[in-house]
Amino acid sequence: MYYIIGFAILIVVVLVIIWVSKKEHNKTEQAGQEETPRQKASDCCGAHEICELDEVDFNEEIIIYFEDEELDRLRNIRESDLTTEQIDELREVLYTLRTEEISKWMTSLSRRHIHLPAILQQEARQLMTER
Repeated sequence: MYYIIGFAILIVVVLVIIWVSKKEHNKTEQAGQEETPRQKASDCCGAHEICELDEVDFNEEIIIYFEDEELDRLRNIRESDLTTEQIDELREVLYTLRTEEISKWMTSLSRRHIHLPAILQQEARQLMTER
């Protein structure tokens, strides 16, 4: 009889230990999931790709050019006012970009206040998903 009571107490103790350890494990997982924003090192010179990407992502004053400085003349021209030649010029630049550059190019255009026509936005999205 004492063996049965001892065995039951042992099972209860083991179950409590398992329950507590799972509870602690869940707490540490939740704490690990909270992302803290990554801050740029104060000694970053901007010469490294990681530093440049961080700076470009957060600083809207930084504009990356893709050998498309001539497109700056399209600044503040509404989509409806663009000529077919201007749209073709934008399309030409779009199709010379690598897949990983397309979203950065679109960001660059936005920061330069160059309005990409809806048809070219659609083509850009297709290019990003196809390749």
